[in-house]
Amino acid sequence: MLSTSKNGIIQKQIEQLLFDLKRGFLQFVTLHIIAEKPRYAHEIKEEILKLTRGTFDIDRNNLYKKLRVLEKDGILKSHLTPSQQGADRKYYAITPFGRKLFEEMYHLLIPVMASLHKSIRHN
Repeated sequence: MLSTSKNGIIQKQIEQLLFDLKRGFLQFVTLHIIAEKPRYAHEIKEEILKLTRGTFDIDRNNLYKKLRVLEKDGILKSHLTPSQQGADRKYYAITPFGRKLFEEMYHLLIPVMASLHKSIRHN
């Protein structure tokens, strides 16, 4: 049985891992979702929850901040569309430059994840 202090250390390390994963994962998964079709922020947030089975609940403010940075860097572009449910919605679409970035990220991450998964299964 683990001592209370060891359990605390485990919990702290898991929380740090989740924080780091969310931070790096947000850009990749956002580009993946928007590459399928233009989306507005709430749709992106809901799709992230769906894809991660609720594991990554991204804070709305962090998502908006990330979307603004991606747009400023030319990775995404946005346009406003009138909504029947209130304020206009800002839809984000991936640019050709953003698609190239996503493809490079994909070709980097997928083999790494597959290799890691395979290695863990064999241990």
